[in-house]
Amino acid sequence: MKDHDYKAGGAYVKDFAAKVIDKFGPRLPGSVEENAAADFMAEEFSAVTETETKVEEFKLAPTASIGAIPILGFISFLVLALYFISPWASLITGILLLFYAVVQVFMYTGWFDRFFPQKTSKNIYSVLDGGEKIDYTIIYSGHMDSSWNWNLSDTKRPQLSIIKTIYGVVGILAFILLSIIRIAMYHFSFPFNGGLQDAADWVFFFFPFVFLPGCYWLSSYLSYDKKIASPGAMDNLTGMGLSLLMAKHYKENPDELPKNCRIIIAGMGSEEAGLKGSFAFMKAHKDDKELFINPYFVNLDSFRDYEHFNVVTGDLWLMSHFSPELIEMGEASLKEAGLTPKKIKNPVGGCDSTPIYRAGYKTVTLNAQNPTATSYYHTQNDKVEDLDLNTLEKAYEVVVNISNKIHNKHKADS
Repeated sequence: MKDHDYKAGGAYVKDFAAKVIDKFGPRLPGSVEENAAADFMAEEFSAVTETETKVEEFKLAPTASIGAIPILGFISFLVLALYFISPWASLITGILLLFYAVVQVFMYTGWFDRFFPQKTSKNIYSVLDGGEKIDYTIIYSGHMDSSWNWNLSDTKRPQLSIIKTIYGVVGILAFILLSIIRIAMYHFSFPFNGGLQDAADWVFFFFPFVFLPGCYWLSSYLSYDKKIASPGAMDNLTGMGLSLLMAKHYKENPDELPKNCRIIIAGMGSEEAGLKGSFAFMKAHKDDKELFINPYFVNLDSFRDYEHFNVVTGDLWLMSHFSPELIEMGEASLKEAGLTPKKIKNPVGGCDSTPIYRAGYKTVTLNAQNPTATSYYHTQNDKVEDLDLNTLEKAYEVVVNISNKIHNKHKADS
């Protein structure tokens, strides 16, 4: 692929995704399939870079964060039942449920991971140096796992999944509020006449049942059945393929790799379980000054939708803000490729750039994905055959562009 053959590059990424899915299928966090796929990708890395690919294992609790949502849904039924038995029990259970959801599902803290079944996952990385004296490093990364099937999105109207999820959360809040009111009414006297009292009794008995559908939607949020899990073609074998492709190009065209530059390609495990691989990778290497010499982390995550090339500037839920310098380079790279740049905050969940940002390094995430709910995001519909070659070709061009901008910066600085 001399001189950046973008068309061939797009086909390479699609073929890579097909090869992984054909061999391993869906790769749920901590699963046998994810670990086997990591070993296979490590071999692919080594074949391209002709150097040893490091494989690092770490422990995680796959079902302790996003994977716990159905469990929380079933507990919300319990909160409703307790409302009629003991408002105090309903209040306490509801508050604990909400607290868990905030810190584990929304904030990815991992505080309660130790109480869930533990599994093993892997990170991999390979190094390609331009010369002996390295002044800066570019790290291209993606994640190797795929997601559980999000049942609420796997429909003809995936946009309703957001409404259904919010409805379930509002239901939990309603159970808490109604329990507080019932407790207050028990302990304090209110000057209600007979009609008002009857109306209040009716409301407090029947109104909670309005939120029963929300409890059901939370409990059926996702499926643990690996047979219908997402194959993860877009999310995120495209990012893994692009990372490998960049190493392949520099290996085949060493004159394009500055002598003072180091290239690292990395695959993170169990991103879908709360960015566990990226957190483990940064914990292991945060102070590794020999590996990370003036590093620029370019996280590549999900390329499918040509009209939605994005520079992700941070994760809204996780309150992260990525490198202004790399964001500016990303915007310029999209323009250079003839695309209309869009800057977005990741609207739900998080991406692997957040642990890197928290470790104090420069990072940005690039993708080509519709940021609204779709029937192929985290569902069994994320298939290789639906990947768009034009999008993959442009994605390759964008990654080449941002790489050249990093090279040029250091050429200008030297």
